[in-house]
Amino acid sequence: MDTFPKWNSFTPQFVSRRLPELLEEAERGVSEIERAELSSYEALVHSLDDATRELMLTWGMLHHMVSVMNSEAWRKVQEEFQPELVAFSLRVGQSKAIYGAAKALLAEMAESDPSVATRRRILLKMVEGAEHAGVALEGAAKERFNAIQAELAKLSMDFSNSLLDATNAFKYEKDGKIYTIDDANYPQTMKECADREVREILCRARSTRARDNSPRIGRMLELNLELAKLLGYANYAEFSISSKSAPSVKAVYEMFAELDDATLEIAKSERAELSAVKDALPEGAEIEPWDVAFLSERLREKKYAYSEEALKQYFEFEDVLKGLFRISNFLFGIEVVELTGAEKPEVWHEDVRFFQVRERGEAIAHFYVDPYVRNGLKRGGAWMNEFANRNDALGIKPLALMVLNQTVPDADGKCFMPFREVETLFHEFGHALQCMLTRVGEERAAGINLVEWDAVEIASQFMENWCLDSRTGIQVPEDFKKKVLAAKNFRAASFCRRQLALGKTDMDLYTATVKVDHDAVKKDVFTHFGMPLVDDDCFLCSFTHIFGGGYAAGYYGYKWSEVMSADAFGAFEEAGLGNDDALESVGRKLRETLYALGGSKSAYEVFMDFRGRRPTVEALLRQQGLTV
Repeated sequence: MDTFPKWNSFTPQFVSRRLPELLEEAERGVSEIERAELSSYEALVHSLDDATRELMLTWGMLHHMVSVMNSEAWRKVQEEFQPELVAFSLRVGQSKAIYGAAKALLAEMAESDPSVATRRRILLKMVEGAEHAGVALEGAAKERFNAIQAELAKLSMDFSNSLLDATNAFKYEKDGKIYTIDDANYPQTMKECADREVREILCRARSTRARDNSPRIGRMLELNLELAKLLGYANYAEFSISSKSAPSVKAVYEMFAELDDATLEIAKSERAELSAVKDALPEGAEIEPWDVAFLSERLREKKYAYSEEALKQYFEFEDVLKGLFRISNFLFGIEVVELTGAEKPEVWHEDVRFFQVRERGEAIAHFYVDPYVRNGLKRGGAWMNEFANRNDALGIKPLALMVLNQTVPDADGKCFMPFREVETLFHEFGHALQCMLTRVGEERAAGINLVEWDAVEIASQFMENWCLDSRTGIQVPEDFKKKVLAAKNFRAASFCRRQLALGKTDMDLYTATVKVDHDAVKKDVFTHFGMPLVDDDCFLCSFTHIFGGGYAAGYYGYKWSEVMSADAFGAFEEAGLGNDDALESVGRKLRETLYALGGSKSAYEVFMDFRGRRPTVEALLRQQGLTV
């Protein structure tokens, strides 16, 4: 029988009482493992997972509540116990007994034996993880390493909380309308609001929020560099890349350069095109940062004869959700069923919904969807996470969650989605599918576990290709759909260059071997890629991905993954997008490789299993209209 988290009793008070007990139990379990004769994989890996599973689940649930139901009470618990969790994780990571046992077991497994390939990879990553956790450090170096990790964890937590507070604190009212700068409302306001004064105020507020994060950024950069050097790396980027699929920092910069060259002239043309709609601005006004999204939308309407406001009327949330499940059924042969009433387990908020994934009639996974914005409670953006990974030994099925920030339903209960939010929903479900469709029974390599961080976006970005496919059943008039498809690559070069600016800023900050002026680095990179900034911009103070979200020296992974996801979709293009039988065949092959193998192999090997060759950038450039 499936068991799910008990959210009704999961309160700050409960967690405060339970975490000390779980920490004590986990410590006792780990100590027993260290004293035991670790002569088998199960005695080491399975026992270690069993000893820490409930602690890690409870901590993950706490972190989740801070993200979706933020309050002083939840923050207090997180702040109180985070140092202990960091210390415990380091204690396990630096265990010489566990490290030695993993190395010994790994040496006993033949590389040529396919029956132990997944376990070999798990042990290999355990060894690598221990080395990255400072297992070889002694004395003062070890103490300093652990102090750095504790401080970094607190800085990251404070960074995210400061951004959430700054975003929620801003409200601007004009003519009876209240404007905010949260992720759910700001992008659409900047596209549709004809009042230039409002756009400027919002743009400046969004671009200069959470300025108190600036010293935290400087400190995090300093600490990460020191941490990398303690482990023998020249800089933090070298340390980060060592566990990713990119072969080197140089290879990442080569990708930046290739896409820079491919997009430079096209982006110049795209910027020049905005002049065609300058009549939407006051006479004689120059195009400012707060005008770009507004003018781009006017240009889109002029070129393709539709507006995003008109388009969103065809994407009501319920219809989109059903369409997403239909296309997933077509591609992967799965059925998604919502559980309601007595079948629905406890949830953390009344808006949260719960679904079951079935394959050939059998339930193989479950997931939550938390769809709507909750200002003051939920952090911005959208993400996927998991509460459980597949574990055949214990009969545990994957349990995932998707968090969105859709606008709340209107008086009729309808939630109409801008097309970018439709893509985001498909994207996050791609992540969830990789978690839920795994065939790997070893928990540590199931789903997205052990998938290299710069390859984890492949499965999600791939799903974005199907938003307008007729097989979703989403009722978009054909003439409208043709216009949208024709506009698919509208300003693609400019968007690509923004992503390159973010990725290169990140990499430049983390390849530095001395203290740098992080704001100056950002300005130089953004200027190179033609990205306008407002005066006193402090964008980095809200760049949660690299300062509060695990993407430090890894933001390039979005583009790195995009190359492979575009190439993967190329297999469907080659099969013929109108050929159902051929597409189903390719879809099942993708399901049994990318979505099934998870971290049991390197992402590069998984891609090779699907495509039969190395990935190339040609499909990405062609699909985005960036070839000359």
